[in-house]
Amino acid sequence: MGIFNSTVRTVLAGLAGLALAACASTGGPLGLSPQQEQALGQQQHPQILAAFGGEVDDPQLRAYVERVFNRLMATDPTLPAMNIYVLDSPVINAMAVPGHVYVTRGLLALANSEAELAGVIGHEIGHNQKRHIAKRVSRSNLAQLGTVAAAILTGDESTAQAIGQGAQLYLLNYSRDQEYESDLVGTRLLASSGYDPLGAAFFLNTLGAWTNLEAQIAGVQQPPEYLKTHPNSANRVQRAAQEANALRQAGATSDEVNRNVFLNAIDGMIYGDDPQTQGYIDGRTFIHPQIGIAFTAPMGFQLANSSQAVTGRSASGAQMQFSAASSDKAPSALIEQELSQALGVNLAPARSGNINNRPAAMGRARANTNSGAVDVTAYVIRWQGTTNYVFLWVTPANQTGQMERALQQSVESLRTVNAQSLNVPDATRIDVITAQSGDTARGLSRYMAFPSYQFERFAIMNGLDSDAAVRSGERYKLVR
Repeated sequence: MGIFNSTVRTVLAGLAGLALAACASTGGPLGLSPQQEQALGQQQHPQILAAFGGEVDDPQLRAYVERVFNRLMATDPTLPAMNIYVLDSPVINAMAVPGHVYVTRGLLALANSEAELAGVIGHEIGHNQKRHIAKRVSRSNLAQLGTVAAAILTGDESTAQAIGQGAQLYLLNYSRDQEYESDLVGTRLLASSGYDPLGAAFFLNTLGAWTNLEAQIAGVQQPPEYLKTHPNSANRVQRAAQEANALRQAGATSDEVNRNVFLNAIDGMIYGDDPQTQGYIDGRTFIHPQIGIAFTAPMGFQLANSSQAVTGRSASGAQMQFSAASSDKAPSALIEQELSQALGVNLAPARSGNINNRPAAMGRARANTNSGAVDVTAYVIRWQGTTNYVFLWVTPANQTGQMERALQQSVESLRTVNAQSLNVPDATRIDVITAQSGDTARGLSRYMAFPSYQFERFAIMNGLDSDAAVRSGERYKLVR
């Protein structure tokens, strides 16, 4: 979680704005002019940067990705003007808004070659070239941004239904036709740039394998952010491969992969969160050394950290988010006015009091979803000056009573910590190594800084089949 310096309304509006790039429209297109599209992109750009940790603090990595991007752009003078940014986020994601293309370092860590990276970038260029954002923005989207913000806050589509009070706004995908269209643009850009046109298909295969592994580990079917807005399907991979093979047969590509160049670029890149500046998770406890705070989630919750917030979910279906915002309003006013309006539920009247000798308030509302009633509970604690910490909980209504004390204890666990007294772990990084004679995939995987599934992660991150052998002299990615 990063350090925030914005109001609750600005934070939620930024999240809502992010969703504009991801949400499908239920109404007709606004018919945005190119000038309006560019204005929309300029509006979204700082919000996307804020939500995904800003740009990576690595000029060489940024310059490398820009070179790949410029190589693709140079092949078609009719492409609209746009820039590319590498986001300092461990989330596996790529996105586009008019004038801007983004990839995260989380996505770079999963890719295995420059051709794969170029395939992802080419796909995002395609979304901008085909004006997909403008075609999917509708008046109903603009009127219901708060609903989408709520969906992102909770990270769950059923909650989007609940807080949206029946509005059919989810974190929806581009349409299938739009995805096919962007795949086609991306594949042709790969070929015309001299890359292996199968790069995009290879990355989608890797992403699918990683998704399945993460779902197996977590015991849930929760796709990564990229797949929420870019549906992965066998048909997409098959069609991309068919187009790539057709281009190959026509002699329109040199099949360049540039794996070693790519590995050189990401060698040493931070993997996951930077514990010092973004905080880290130790079991059920989130600790942020730079801000100097910590809290402990209830039993049964699995936490996940991002640049925007700390989120958590339990096997029973309960979810939470912890975030921060700057405001001089009383905690009760923040709940009754800002949060109620942004989330689309009436959290008033908020109960005021003190938590750990700090001004605080709590509000709750019930909403109905397709899977049943849920309770939305908000706690706001005025921490210091204008800094407020916000806990949001979404619990199945029939569980709220039995969970209430545990939720409150979690909120009350928010505390200050002294960074000097902490044993802050070092950031894990991508370490590119060269296999030696006698090395095996299972042997190398033991160096992976994961508590479990080391071999499976090593194989997927290096594009290997489960029974594939490493080859002496070849280079492979480790996380350590």
